[in-house]
Amino acid sequence: MQDEDEEDLCAALPSDFPMADLLETCHLLAEADVCVPGYIPPPVGLYHPNGFFYEQDFEGIQTWLLPDRNVASRLAQLAQGAAVRGDQQLRIAAGLLAFSQCLHIEAEPSIAFHELAHKQGNEEAWTELGWFRAANNAVSQDLLDLALGRQDVLSRRYEAHVVNPRLDLATPIKRWNRNYIIALKMLELEQLSLLPIDRVLRLFNWMRDDFMFGGPAALMASVYFAPNSPPRRRVFKDKNSLDREAAIAGVRNAAWDLTHLSEFVRRVNEEGRDGKTRYLFASFDKHLRKIAKLLFDFGTDRSRDEALPEALSQWWGSSDAQRIAVEMRGHLDHIRSPQWKAKVAPRPDFIGELIREGEDRLRDVEPRGNA
Repeated sequence: MQDEDEEDLCAALPSDFPMADLLETCHLLAEADVCVPGYIPPPVGLYHPNGFFYEQDFEGIQTWLLPDRNVASRLAQLAQGAAVRGDQQLRIAAGLLAFSQCLHIEAEPSIAFHELAHKQGNEEAWTELGWFRAANNAVSQDLLDLALGRQDVLSRRYEAHVVNPRLDLATPIKRWNRNYIIALKMLELEQLSLLPIDRVLRLFNWMRDDFMFGGPAALMASVYFAPNSPPRRRVFKDKNSLDREAAIAGVRNAAWDLTHLSEFVRRVNEEGRDGKTRYLFASFDKHLRKIAKLLFDFGTDRSRDEALPEALSQWWGSSDAQRIAVEMRGHLDHIRSPQWKAKVAPRPDFIGELIREGEDRLRDVEPRGNA
């Protein structure tokens, strides 16, 4: 029956559909593996086109691509005529976009451009968003030729799309503010003479009692504070710099990483188990992809109870990994229960106060040396 379905799918494709080039590009993407699915991929594999054709035509499923800041930026550069020679990320970006176009996967880069506008202003974000939209409307074969090394730049010329100048992307979104406060708290706890497990549990308790519990932030902290070779180096850039404003900028970057992850989880959870919309998170950052994978395995409504202890055991002893999992599951179950009510800010500028206090504490820290 499955073979008959596949034959029907191929027969329904237009005669000029670039199947051979798409399959070769899918192999390239499978090797790079820059996407994390918010669902269980079909048996044929995440990057095989037949899985998408079948889900769309027979199950009515729509897939959305959620690119992080670096992926969205690379896509915009392609439309501006950037050469991919010597830049494997640009080549992979071209392949990813061609893959998305051929398989009717829609791109939603909004968090990436909020991040850019927050750092460099609306004008810069509008310009790059215009080029991103140009790339998203490029000819698929042009992108395939770029991904497969037949050319170093797109053969056609593209123009940036006009973006509504009233679109305010620079105002910090609420989710980023919350993640920034938690990230500041993480760095504060790292300076204290505590056991790694105590740092994690103290953060959990602070989020529960004094702020709000965020699953993506809790999971990132569980990896960051781990004692056994965790991938922590790139989480907080310049955290030990003598320039404390550079350290604060590093925390802001980490908060954007958390915001990309929390948006991924929010969309997956809102769709539920039986929804007809699926999401792919795309990033060139291996650490971020690893956290995203952990989040899907544990931090969504589709998670297995035993998934987190298994995953954390690569960085924690088994008893500590189990303890973290139990504590986190308890907090998540609490905020998902029908009786739970969201905290109300005690003062109008409560969020602003927490941000200023966290930044001031970070400025007062005596750096341990450059990192």
